[in-house]
Amino acid sequence: MKESEIAALIEQYPFEAEWIIVPGDSGMNNTTRMIQAGDERFVLRVYNNHRDTDIVSLEHNVLSALYLQQPGFRVPVPVANRAGGTISRTQTGALAAMYRYIPGERPSAERKEHIISLGEISARLSSALQELKLSQQPIYEPYYKLEETYFTLIHDELPAIIQSSEVFMAKADKAAAVVDLLNSLSDKMKALCELPHQWIHGDLNLSNTVAAGDSIIGVLDFEFCTIDVRAMELVVAIIDFFKGEDSDTWNCIQLFCEGYGRFGRLTPAEAEALPLLLKLRVLDVFLHFTNRWKEGLDEAELVAGFIDQTYRICGWVDQNEERLLALFRRELL
Repeated sequence: MKESEIAALIEQYPFEAEWIIVPGDSGMNNTTRMIQAGDERFVLRVYNNHRDTDIVSLEHNVLSALYLQQPGFRVPVPVANRAGGTISRTQTGALAAMYRYIPGERPSAERKEHIISLGEISARLSSALQELKLSQQPIYEPYYKLEETYFTLIHDELPAIIQSSEVFMAKADKAAAVVDLLNSLSDKMKALCELPHQWIHGDLNLSNTVAAGDSIIGVLDFEFCTIDVRAMELVVAIIDFFKGEDSDTWNCIQLFCEGYGRFGRLTPAEAEALPLLLKLRVLDVFLHFTNRWKEGLDEAELVAGFIDQTYRICGWVDQNEERLLALFRRELL
């Protein structure tokens, strides 16, 4: 985005002092800018991956309800623009919102205290979201409805997509294995609808939290908040630990589950479903980015990386299922 567009967007908000843009992190799906106005700081967020006001409206309703609940951790507070609403538009029609800044630092996977704290905040967030009563319906379907959500892509388009690019063809064997896995999980997914459901954050990981010292004190980016299987909240966070050596992955999962178990518990059926839910998460991410490639939003190389990731993680989960279940039973029941 041009800085002139950002400036025009910022001018839609009634600050009490002159504002300046200061350096800060930006997300993968959105453009963000840190704004300083006098002694106050704000975060401007421009939504790049959709122009659906219902999604942002739901996010703001969830944030407002959590803020009123005072759950013991901080969430972004939407700021009203000059028109009195919390959703703005750029000159080109993109959606945007301003939030009050939560001071702190981005937590690190290198610090075991942060991994434990992520587990703790996941349990506390789940407890807070369980109390949520909203009139607005969720936008996104549960993960176990993945086959319905991506029906045409899975059953009609994937083979042709894999043949359409040399980048994809180099991953053809892995892609075929992923498609076979999708088909084999169809019946297993149906049983998941019997598990406890509630509102979940849907994208909880270290990059969407704020830390102070050893503790995570804030949760960000509720854009994908939806009603789903309660245990999915843990799964989204755990998937981020499959990035290093095998021993590091086990250590992070152990620490995270230890933290979660301090404030939350799962039912035996939820714990038994976690390996399947782990596979559903990576399969959904692969399909999501394949759709984005089809729409011209992402490069083939990015999708090829998700083919590798999906094949690797699903294979790892299958090979280590019994050890995983033993860990989940010990820490989460």
